[in-house]
Amino acid sequence: MGRKLEKTIASLSRQLERETRQTLSRSMPFPDRWNPFFATLMTPNDVYAYPTQHYDFDAKPGSFPPTQHIKGS
Repeated sequence: MGRKLEKTIASLSRQLERETRQTLSRSMPFPDRWNPFFATLMTPNDVYAYPTQHYDFDAKPGSFPPTQHIKGS
């Protein structure tokens, strides 16, 4: 899994380096009800930043509801 992650990050980094100011300033509608980090309109720059925001949020203690013990498990 680590190798796959490294390849994905390298690919995204290469793509980001090829982006121009013009392409990074474009925007498109996003379904903002799906995730607290989505906005009504998002630019590619916002989309590139999303995974880090999402990961940082999930890594914080208390970001997930407490699990409940299920009988029989």
